[in-house]
Formats: sequence, structure tokens, C-alpha cells
Amino acid sequence: MLSWENADRYQAGVILVDARSQSMKIEETAAKPTWARLPAVRAGQLYPWHAAERYSYLGYAEVMEELVAELGRSRADVVKE
Repeated sequence: MLSWENADRYQAGVILVDARSQSMKIEETAAKPTWARLPAVRAGQLYPWHAAERYSYLGYAEVMEELVAELGRSRADVVKE
């Protein structure tokens, strides 16, 4: 587990945000100082992750297709080496 104080320790180019209703919303995370420093946040590369269980191949395929589409729109140059 990673605390908010250390959230900027890993320079992610894409962040998958838990899309479940009980999870912290992107608007709430904006109040965390380390959040705004993340390259993915600055680039707007925040995508929903549907963590709920799927009970069929079709259910998982739909989630993966959405993820592939979102990652396809992402820029690879967000994090500098």
C-alpha cells in the first residue's frame, strides 16, 4: 500500500482510478498535494478501472476493450526517463 505522502514516488504516465461508487473520486484526490505532481495527472491520463468482479469472458472482454481504447489514446512521452 502506498500513502498519499509518497504518491509521487512513482512517476506513472497513466493512472487507473477505481470506478466503484464507494471509491475516492478524482475531484477528491485533487486535494492531495502529491496528486497534482504526478505526470499522468498533469497530462490528464486518468482512466476508470472497473474493479468489480466479472462473471463471464464477455464481461472481462468489455473491460479490457475499454482499457485498450483508453491506453491507445495515451501519450507515451508523459514520463521522462
